[in-house]
Amino acid sequence: MPDKNFIRFEVRDGIRRISIAVSDDALEAVSSLAQPSTAILRRRSFDRFRTLINAAAELKLRALPDGDTGPIVLTREDLRVVPPQSGTPSYGQGARGMIAQPAVVPHA
Repeated sequence: MPDKNFIRFEVRDGIRRISIAVSDDALEAVSSLAQPSTAILRRRSFDRFRTLINAAAELKLRALPDGDTGPIVLTREDLRVVPPQSGTPSYGQGARGMIAQPAVVPHA
């Protein structure tokens, strides 16, 4: 599997270590980054959406035939189909969507 255009990591499945790669395209899409983006922005997207990426990897791992150890490549579609999880950023929610809104303070 080529290292260019991917961020690679591993997950454990019992005693097996499974190689996973998430495409740059998926990282740009999940964060709504302008294309082409920089490696630094894609890495930030990877870190920010790590819970979502891990969930997508687990879903894809479960779909592999018995005995298949990957490698697994995650695309934008793999990330899009992960059900939302409470407290984690949603697919397509870029950094601009995370700007804190001012608190509303009631008048006395």
